[in-house]
Amino acid sequence: MSVARLPFDGVVVLGKELRGDPDRGTRELRARAAAAAAAVRAGVPFVATLEARLRGQDRSGSALVAELLAELGVPPERVVQEDRSRSTREEARLAAEVFGRRQVRRCLVLTARYHAPRARRIFEDTGLHVAVHAPDALWRFATEQERGWIHAGEPDAAALRLEGRRERLWGTLAALLSPLPVAARASIEVTAGGYWRGVEEG
Repeated sequence: MSVARLPFDGVVVLGKELRGDPDRGTRELRARAAAAAAAVRAGVPFVATLEARLRGQDRSGSALVAELLAELGVPPERVVQEDRSRSTREEARLAAEVFGRRQVRRCLVLTARYHAPRARRIFEDTGLHVAVHAPDALWRFATEQERGWIHAGEPDAAALRLEGRRERLWGTLAALLSPLPVAARASIEVTAGGYWRGVEEG
């Protein structure tokens, strides 16, 4: 019996701030890492994780994701870890650089369902052919352990209300910037992300 293969050349695991609610943030990143590991098993060549160590965090989101991928058996040579991004816009820009070096065009982006619509709009500006999904989209490829992580990473109703308000705010800001050229919008969003989230030194 043939095994289904995913039609992507790379997968990027988007970051999640760990400052406000580190337990929930960790569960969400664990779910995304589980889905990425399932994607690798289904034929995606490598995983990129790019989030920096944000202000107020003990470690970077990308370091945590890389550790989780190793725990799930993803070989280190199939993981690209760069502690550089501070926002979704910067993550998209850096992902485009990473994928460009590897001549990747078909990209799977993993994030939370509440974040997927905005992430999709931002990644489409890069020119990559992207599919943006929540972790449960990889359920049929996942092991029992990975399914447990994916299930545990689902935000509850209170978290969804909070994240919904944040996404509406970001959507309003994006609408205000929409008359600007893509490069100008991207520059403003990257600068704002750096200001609000910062990066821990050392």
